[in-house]
Amino acid sequence: VAVDAEGGEDVLVSGMDQSDGESDLDDKTDGGKKPVGRRSVPSLVEALGGEDPLAKLRDDDDDDEEGPGLDAGGFDWSGFDGADRVGSVRQEQEEDKEVDVGRRGRQAREKTSYREREALMREQEAHLTSGEARTADDFERLLLGEPANSRLWVDYMGLQLSLAELQRAREIGERALRTIPLTAEDERFNVWAALLNLEKQFGDAESLSTLFKRALSQANPLKIYLHVAAAHERAGDVELADSVYAAAIKRERRERRVWLAWLEATFHRGEHTAAKALLQRAVDALPQAEHVELISKYGQLEFKHGSIDRGRTVFDSVLASYPKRIDVWSVYLDMELRNGDASAIKRLFERVISLKMSSKKAKFFFKRYLQYASDIGDTVLAAHVKEKARAWVEAATAA
Repeated sequence: VAVDAEGGEDVLVSGMDQSDGESDLDDKTDGGKKPVGRRSVPSLVEALGGEDPLAKLRDDDDDDEEGPGLDAGGFDWSGFDGADRVGSVRQEQEEDKEVDVGRRGRQAREKTSYREREALMREQEAHLTSGEARTADDFERLLLGEPANSRLWVDYMGLQLSLAELQRAREIGERALRTIPLTAEDERFNVWAALLNLEKQFGDAESLSTLFKRALSQANPLKIYLHVAAAHERAGDVELADSVYAAAIKRERRERRVWLAWLEATFHRGEHTAAKALLQRAVDALPQAEHVELISKYGQLEFKHGSIDRGRTVFDSVLASYPKRIDVWSVYLDMELRNGDASAIKRLFERVISLKMSSKKAKFFFKRYLQYASDIGDTVLAAHVKEKARAWVEAATAA
């Protein structure tokens, strides 16, 4: 688990400001002010040009009640109530219109706000699906959709480590083991590996030992042994690494992968004498059917981390006993091509194409030889290979 020294990550915006839901009409009715857009109905005094007809009526309390349309105080009241009703209807219509306009405005604002929130959600989803989760909320959201995805859990642990939240990273790892199904062995192993790396780097010997024992009982023991041994190797704790390899061999003595991993670690340290002794132990422990692959791997390690001459000696000894092992010839060629010694490469190709083999295998090696000649731009060598191929075909046809 890599620790990000930069620290925390930016927090995404979680939402947009919501509309208050109030219309323009409601916003302007405070303090007894008239609503905007309402038509004022003239008072009775204003309608009569400054004269109050009711004053005359109050003075004439003893007079008989006037009938409809009767002149009272010089003013004909006929149709006034109707006009007043018409004015009220118009006023109500205008008020309804303002309310409707306010409602449509509110709905438009709500629709715009919804679109903005939807666009933000799409942006966040695209951001998350690109594998760039930055916050705990991002990871929690992704894990809702992929709870068995070990990569998400391990990255989530890495986020917490970047925030110096060591215990929180442990808790997330344990939660991942509780969440990922037992049948998803590879996904669970990834989480175990992350937890073991964490304890190796930030824990102590006791915490690592406790977790190691748990992992051996709940995951593939061989994979756990190899992972912990490699972790010790990376940390330079070669004695601890050897103790883990030895424990794995004690448990899985006839497991070739453990011997090969231990051999490779020994070569990386430059301990060639120890590697040779270890090879002999592996040959004694493994069945004979696996000796060729084991020794071939040893030869590759000599080419890469030891002596090229010793590597050639190893391959030559194997091929002397198993000349028809095309896979070994092919690996040997790969090593020579990687080394780049032109004369050694040509000699090995000439040895291979002179073997008795099926036409399919012969074609494979002739094509590799011709490709090599083409790669180095040697037209004379290319012509030589073609001539050799024609001669091989003629000899095979005649036979």
